[in-house]
Amino acid sequence: MADFVVCGDLEHEIEKTGELSKLEALGSVEIFNPLDPAREILVGRLRGARAVLEFRGRVALDNETLRQLPDLEMIASTGPHRIDMEAATKLGIVVANTPAVSTTAVADYVCALVLTLARHIISADGALRRRSWEPVTGFDLAGKTFGILGLGRIGSAVAKRMAAFDVNLIAWGPTLTAERAGAAHARFVSEEELFQNSDILSVHLRYSALSDNFVDASRLALMRPTALLVDISRAGVVNRQDLADALRAGRLAGAAMDLCDPLPVSMTDPILAAPRTVLTPHMAWQTSETFRRAATMSIDNIVKYFRGEPAHIANPDALKVSRPRSRPVR
Repeated sequence: MADFVVCGDLEHEIEKTGELSKLEALGSVEIFNPLDPAREILVGRLRGARAVLEFRGRVALDNETLRQLPDLEMIASTGPHRIDMEAATKLGIVVANTPAVSTTAVADYVCALVLTLARHIISADGALRRRSWEPVTGFDLAGKTFGILGLGRIGSAVAKRMAAFDVNLIAWGPTLTAERAGAAHARFVSEEELFQNSDILSVHLRYSALSDNFVDASRLALMRPTALLVDISRAGVVNRQDLADALRAGRLAGAAMDLCDPLPVSMTDPILAAPRTVLTPHMAWQTSETFRRAATMSIDNIVKYFRGEPAHIANPDALKVSRPRSRPVR
């Protein structure tokens, strides 16, 4: 049994950083790389571990699994989307994340999706591969109205990049203010105006009970039939059935989505058969630079926790729960 177990480092990005020596100075380290192992296998490898570094969501740490790991004190995660946060908190298991490590990569990717849609790159490429010469007329971005739904860290980074294309930036979010929008060089508008006036709408809402199914048929109906929708938010913010229906009916010109599902998207998902789409498998954040930043921060989060200086804690209430914890190491 190892003190620290690293899960999901299939590309050896964590090993490449050379940062594992920091963990080895605190205890034994084991690399465990099977993708989605069976629960009994996962529990067998994690039993006795004081910390787990869960990289890229490649193992599921649900309530049943966590309850079988009495020695586990903390989880360092690059994105706790497959961790049962409620269960971890109730059990007193601290979860640390890696904020902002993927902002650059995701914002760049949104721009790539926008250009791919606006210039019909996928359809033109496909035609040539079928040995058919079919140039397609696109449109300039300059002068278009670019709407941002949710102007947080990534939304603001997208705004900064899109400003270089000379678009008119507008934004709305449930907690957004005119001052914050102005700081990102966007004009604050109402929710209705955002959907009605955007030539391109980029969705960046954080998933929650309030944002569940937010972009639905009623809001899509407000958009222009010439408009494009780009979505890199978590599954559930955009109703994919409603979006697919709007695309088939010609009520929307196109959509691009980086499908951010906890597991691979169902092959029966309605968006997969929708026309005029660009779809990718949760890869907006995936760059070698992001992986290195995430690996380094994850290891630092573990080291800081065991030094009694927890950082980037996603569930601070877990620290209030009585659970056997190691003495701080100096």
